[in-house]
Amino acid sequence: MKKRIMLIVPMLHQGGFERICALTAKLLKDNHEVFLVIFSSQDMIYDVSGVELTDLRLGAVEGRAGKVFNLLKRIGRLKKLKKRLSIEISYSFGVTANIANVLSKGRERVWAGIRGYGVLQEKSKMRLICRKADRVVSCTKVMEEDINRIFGTKSSAVLYNPCNVSEIAKLKEEGFQECGAETAAAIRQFLNRPGKLIVSMGREDDLKGFWHLMKSVYLLKKEIPDCRLAIIGEGAYTEYRKLAEELGMAEDVLFTGVMKNPFPLLKRADVYALTSESEGFPNALIEAMACSVPCVSVNCKTGPAEILNRDYKECSSQNQVYLGEFGLITPVFTGEKNINAAELTEEEERFAGELKRMLTDAKLAEDYRKKAVKRAEEFSLESYKRNLEELIRKDT
Repeated sequence: MKKRIMLIVPMLHQGGFERICALTAKLLKDNHEVFLVIFSSQDMIYDVSGVELTDLRLGAVEGRAGKVFNLLKRIGRLKKLKKRLSIEISYSFGVTANIANVLSKGRERVWAGIRGYGVLQEKSKMRLICRKADRVVSCTKVMEEDINRIFGTKSSAVLYNPCNVSEIAKLKEEGFQECGAETAAAIRQFLNRPGKLIVSMGREDDLKGFWHLMKSVYLLKKEIPDCRLAIIGEGAYTEYRKLAEELGMAEDVLFTGVMKNPFPLLKRADVYALTSESEGFPNALIEAMACSVPCVSVNCKTGPAEILNRDYKECSSQNQVYLGEFGLITPVFTGEKNINAAELTEEEERFAGELKRMLTDAKLAEDYRKKAVKRAEEFSLESYKRNLEELIRKDT
């Protein structure tokens, strides 16, 4: 039975929950009447053709008073829209959208999507969201458990982020044309050099811990001199470029910038590395696995343990190494950001050691390569849509 569903997200520019919102809209539009609401269409990159889109034109503003006034306008506009469109379920993504959604609640069922563990630190906002929402939807089981334990919810559920494995299989066979001639040439030149290739993906954000990764690769190069590192993601990476120079490996670190199709580069990787302080659900890890790349990931909250081992509770310690079913799980990094090239930590040495293990143990790496794609398929679009439809049936 068709339902009238409103999806709410602040913007549709590059970002994890924005991508999930756009994808959710596309997956639901054939079976339901879907209405997508955004606060601003600035820098919009995600394709939502075929879905009715409303731009409230109430993007982010500066100043406390301005933010409060902006929120009130968002609430008012959403209330009117929900009533006029006879919405049955309103599902929001991101803190600001969640707050506007729960405070504009009418007769519909309100879902609040929590897709990043860092949001749990915003306790007053989380208390409001969890108190008002009819259902809180998390992207990992660990996150759901912590939200219920810390804040309590009326009802909760887990929807893992989907991965379009079949599309990735096609995209990874393409070239680098979409990057532009100069960037494409630089990538090809980098890839044509001999040696092992380590790849990581993510925007320039301290949460990604890229300084740890770079220092770990520096330590690794003492034993595997021709290994190289590619970091795919948005940002100038100015201080990281400087760190690479100070570590004496400027020629061995490639910063690609944003790549709409990173998969031709990913498939060339000998190992994918994740060094984040925290994640929601690390889509990039699944995408690397879909490219049959063996993975080494820190056991950060949340996601890696649930992806790399079916029973994440078997990998409960964040301070030891696990040979997970689908990849290596390593201890988390601690301490403040440190881009001093002269200061290296035991944690970075330990991570370098696990990278070395994956790069030198051919049997282990091949085993993880074979298992990676099969595991990625368990997070397919079909699985996500099936679980989402089941949740809709339960709530209507």
